[in-house]
Order: sequence, then C-alpha cells, then structure tokens
Amino acid sequence: MSSIVLTTDLSPESERAFKPAVLLAERLGLSIVLLAVLEYLPFEPTAGGLVSVYPDRGRIHADWSKRLAELTKALGSAVPVRSVLIEAADVPRAIVEFAHKEQAAFLAIATHGRSGLRRFLLGSVAESVLRHAHIPVLVYPPPGGVA
Repeated sequence: MSSIVLTTDLSPESERAFKPAVLLAERLGLSIVLLAVLEYLPFEPTAGGLVSVYPDRGRIHADWSKRLAELTKALGSAVPVRSVLIEAADVPRAIVEFAHKEQAAFLAIATHGRSGLRRFLLGSVAESVLRHAHIPVLVYPPPGGVA
C-alpha cells in the first residue's frame, strides 16, 4: 500500500498538516507514515576551556519517541498509521530520502512561516524539501500567511 509521509517536528505548528493529510489518505486509500527527524548536531562538549553540558541523546530519543507515539495515537484510526523516528544531521535531506525509500505517493509538511532574519538563521526545512523531493509535496502554511 502506498503512503503519505507526514512530517512532524513535534511542534503544534506541525500538527496543522495532520487533519488534511488523514482526509487525503482516506479518500485515496493510502496509509500515513508519521515521520519525525531528530536533528543530530555534532558539537564539541568543551569550548575555550569551559565545560558545556552534553545532552543525553538517549533521553532525548526516548522523549521524542514518547511524544511521537502520542501524536500517532491522536491521528486516529481512519487510516493505517505508523510512526518512524530517525536521527540525521541534515533534516530536509533525511525527509526526502526517507520518502523516496518508502516509495511514498506524497509528502506532507507544515511550515512555521518564518521570514526575515529568523528564516535566515533557522532555515526552511519545507523549502529545502520542496527543492529536492521527486514526489508531490503538500505544504500547509500558517493560518493568515507568514508569521
């Protein structure tokens, strides 16, 4: 069965895409793969002689897994849903590669609607996914346009 890869960063903004993606999956007889990509940021635990706290990746992974399970359950039972949590240094690339490997029919992603300096500093996952995906990408903008 083909699927819609529905992305989430576990934020409330990402949940905007959930209901329309489920409705589309219902109408087209597709399943949903709820994908979360935990960004792997390799960094030095010391800087200039100062010791910084190195995050417990196991704890972070467990927290993300728990939240992803909650979101998967919240999607309901109208269509088959499974969740996948992966770690990657390049989140947009990981999303595109996962969808390709899954042979997904669609990718669905909500945007945060950042602009200006915030977008420059934080980037746009949705824009990068759009540029590199080879399947249709459904983008759900914030209500009322750009924030």
